[in-house]
Amino acid sequence: MKVVEPEKKYDFWFKNGHVVDPSQNIDQICDVLVKGSRIAAAPENGVVDPADVKETVECSGYYVFPGLIDHHAHFSWNHTLIGVEPDLYTLPSGVTSACDAGSMGSSGFESFVRTTILPALITMKASINVASGGLCTPQYMEDIRPENYDVKGLEDLFDRFAPQVYGLKLRLGKDISDGMGVEPLCASVKLARHLNTRLSVHATYPLTPMTDIVNEMGPGDVLCHTFQKMGEHNILNDNGKVRPEVWAARERGVIFDCAHGRIHCCFSLAKAAIDQGFAPDVISTDLITFSAYQERLFSLPVVLSRFLALGMPLKEVVRCCTQTPARLMGMEGQLGTLRPGALADIAVMKLENRDFTFVDSYGNSLRANRILLPQMTLKAGKTRYRQIDFTEMFGLVKAP
Repeated sequence: MKVVEPEKKYDFWFKNGHVVDPSQNIDQICDVLVKGSRIAAAPENGVVDPADVKETVECSGYYVFPGLIDHHAHFSWNHTLIGVEPDLYTLPSGVTSACDAGSMGSSGFESFVRTTILPALITMKASINVASGGLCTPQYMEDIRPENYDVKGLEDLFDRFAPQVYGLKLRLGKDISDGMGVEPLCASVKLARHLNTRLSVHATYPLTPMTDIVNEMGPGDVLCHTFQKMGEHNILNDNGKVRPEVWAARERGVIFDCAHGRIHCCFSLAKAAIDQGFAPDVISTDLITFSAYQERLFSLPVVLSRFLALGMPLKEVVRCCTQTPARLMGMEGQLGTLRPGALADIAVMKLENRDFTFVDSYGNSLRANRILLPQMTLKAGKTRYRQIDFTEMFGLVKAP
């Protein structure tokens, strides 16, 4: 005769962890409960009976964050040469949601949705590149001439795949927009407004002044690679101060994403901006095939550790990869929070004291003494990653 065990009130009890959840202004030792795919409310009396819990995870000495969101990465692994597999390169790093940053143009976006976004375990959205062919190969740049924008194709995609679309993407830079000035930018902004969406702008080694770029951008638009220092145009003026036009852009709602990448973050420039109060709104990786688990980028927890070393408080670092990107994705209250009723996306991290030095692509060194190490990832209430020493014999306690 089959014995049916009674259903437990909770599937997980993350107990005694240091919870950092900026969406609820929580930065303290407390518990997080999970039932099914959602964060559960604590009992009215505040006391959890261990017998009511299927699995208790002792988190003393660890941090518990909402599942991290990588706002800028490239996941077109089965379409282009630059993309990485979404679940493989996110879940072991505590990342449970992500945005693809314009890997695909209109010609391949539907296939990308059907073969990559929808089957993924993580929650995904994607920007559509204004260049119809997208970022198909690093051997040559995409065609961003406005006369070649596929307006009707984009209208169709924005209509049929609205839940999966994050916005439009344009890349500007020496090898992409040489001789074009701000014409592609102006045309892309106009197209974004026509489609009632945001425009994300890659501006590494721009050939036009940064002031001209940010002056064209509006509320909700995203300036990627905020702390790049290639060429003569960046967010700082000749006196090392954040440009007034950049401050004005933030005031009117332009979003500034570090989008770290291999070559897009100059430590000295980032430090100067942060010291002036100009921290990034979003911290993301710009992860691609050639940077995943490589020295200059590696993963989102490594990028977060760098911004800790640059002087940002932990709570603000966590906000930049949880609450803020969730809001930008239109999923505030569902992602990037541990509020009861939200998806049970959880990242357990160890903040380990360790002395080491990061080096950026500009030759700048950054001394650090703390690094975030992923221990366990829950996506929609299911364990999708667990570090080998974060198991039953090393701290996981199962209910009787």
